[in-house]
Amino acid sequence: MSILTQISTSPVKKSPDVWVHKIALLRQIIPEPDYIREVITLRRGLNIIWAEEPESEEDSGDIAGHSAGKTTFCRILRYVLGEKTFSNKANTQAIKQSFPQGYVAAEIYVKDQLFAVLRPLGDNRNSYVLKGGTIEQILTDRGEVAFQDTYPAKLGLDKLLDDFATGTVVRTNEPIQWGHLLAWSTRDQEARFQNIHDWRSSRSESDWPTFRFPKSDPLFVMRVALGLFLPNELASEEGLAKKTRNLATAEAELERAKREPEFWQEYFTTKLRSDLSELLPSNAAEIAAAPLIGDDLFPDLTRLTSKAIYEQGEKRDDDESRLTTKRDELLAKQEQAAGLRASIKGLEAIFRVDTRATSELRSAQDRDKSEETQIEQNQLRLCPFGNLLIGECAHVKDRKAILSEKVSRGETKNAEALKARTAELAKVDSQIKELQSDLEKRETEIRKISKEIDRLRASADKFERTSKQLKDTLAELTTWTERFNSPAKFEKLAARMLEIEQLKADIAQQQASLNQMIVEHDENRELLSLIYSSSAKRVLPSPAYDGAVRFQDRELNFQITKKGTMSGEAMETLAVLLGDISCLLFNSFSERSRLPGFMIHDSPREADLGLRLYHSFIRFIFELDQLFTSRGSCPFQYVLTTTTPPPKNLRNSEAVRLQLDAAKEEGLLLRKDLSAPDPSSNLLPM
Repeated sequence: MSILTQISTSPVKKSPDVWVHKIALLRQIIPEPDYIREVITLRRGLNIIWAEEPESEEDSGDIAGHSAGKTTFCRILRYVLGEKTFSNKANTQAIKQSFPQGYVAAEIYVKDQLFAVLRPLGDNRNSYVLKGGTIEQILTDRGEVAFQDTYPAKLGLDKLLDDFATGTVVRTNEPIQWGHLLAWSTRDQEARFQNIHDWRSSRSESDWPTFRFPKSDPLFVMRVALGLFLPNELASEEGLAKKTRNLATAEAELERAKREPEFWQEYFTTKLRSDLSELLPSNAAEIAAAPLIGDDLFPDLTRLTSKAIYEQGEKRDDDESRLTTKRDELLAKQEQAAGLRASIKGLEAIFRVDTRATSELRSAQDRDKSEETQIEQNQLRLCPFGNLLIGECAHVKDRKAILSEKVSRGETKNAEALKARTAELAKVDSQIKELQSDLEKRETEIRKISKEIDRLRASADKFERTSKQLKDTLAELTTWTERFNSPAKFEKLAARMLEIEQLKADIAQQQASLNQMIVEHDENRELLSLIYSSSAKRVLPSPAYDGAVRFQDRELNFQITKKGTMSGEAMETLAVLLGDISCLLFNSFSERSRLPGFMIHDSPREADLGLRLYHSFIRFIFELDQLFTSRGSCPFQYVLTTTTPPPKNLRNSEAVRLQLDAAKEEGLLLRKDLSAPDPSSNLLPM
């Protein structure tokens, strides 16, 4: 069953809001266009850019598949879609030196409106945009001049954000930009698909609009773009962001006041007395009156703190001792359980052997009876050799007598054997059940002991933390007391502390309220979860696998599961790839989603994705492509670059849009090895 049949709703989008139709690379555009590479036509759906590796390990060529131009192709696509750069600094310089008058031309659809664009690869500065034009037309007519900062607006890319539920990352109040969506849709190969929120790597030098908080801010933008906010949720987020900013301001002001020794001397004195009174209730009166350091006749806070720390250590040591005993007990129980499992496994093997033997005894008995019955049924027929009835044939009579005696003996023998086998089966079955009952008891005991170990560990840790807190508080009090010279008023500081505590309480309460809101019923979230789960089941080889979309702590997370979260580089990579594809699919079915509808994955196989999973993933995308196309139109564009050959059934399909050959310069994207020296210049190879 295809994934589309599992979705109860129909697609609401027939085509991507943004997709690249054609792209061409030129050495120059004047006096006549001179193509480095003729027009490459891309399509809606799956587009594979394949840079084949040399087949033999003995190949001595200097150029590997990874230098054929796949990443450059992706960067140029990003460039025509509004990114400011088309490569890192070193490669940019090499391209400019090789093609000082070079340009990239493209045809792009934005909200079903065709645009032709022209952007410089060499020393020229201006870009051009021609609304409704083609590559051929813009090479002659040029269109409107577009500068670096105005280029996305000329294509209407900035307007795609107008329908977002919010125009800012509410936590920081920073604007959401087209560059953020472009970064998500066109992940850096250098980011290696590590997680769903890492879109760009500093090594790519892409000059994209960054975030203040590199995890929570991208996840927030993803949820906004997907329309995964409940009606009141954004208002609550904005309120929480305001309180958080107020808290940061209050804490900054408090930090400036930390130079007032009186406040901190009083603060740590109060804290130490309170902590000691709780730990040493029988010494409460002494603690209330004790100085920091006294004489030998009267207790002071220093000695009382040492007493409390000693008692906490005694309790911790007692828990540690009980922990050791419980761990030994747990190990013994686990060994017993392992022995029981081994015994059950052995008895189950015997049970299977006895069952097969019983079946074979019955089969032998049935064969002898069948032959005797067959003779009885045919004794009135003529024998072809003696021209008399078969029943009168001496040979048949002899055979019949032998069979009768054999069947008689066999029945007695088989009956005894069957009885013995049946008794043995019952005995083995009884032993298995008894052992299973014992195993269940051991497992119950193991769970009980494990819980007790966890409790003792937590208790010991608590005593350890309490001792450390007492030491730290005493050290702070000693420091501030030494700095204390004269009394000073600190009512304002106390009020600021109260304000901070109240803000923290309000923030915690609002965070809890928002977290609860996340788990409330929402059809859009259920749809995304269904799509991701179905995608994971379609790509992964076993029905035990699944995919889960989680929204804990108001964040978006995609995980591959198999009786729990799966770990490992391959699963982490696949979780990201399927997360992106699921968002593309979700965008096709959701009225509230505002994704541009295109996605570029540059060499995901190199991020530790196994060949079997890789091919399964590609076949899944092509299946989606064909399913949507058969229904009229594919609502997304997906570009995949690879050095690994696609699945055999796709290598000659329409999905392969460009095949590069890394073994020769003519097969490179730019038809030139940029690392080789330019014979027309004195430049050294890079």
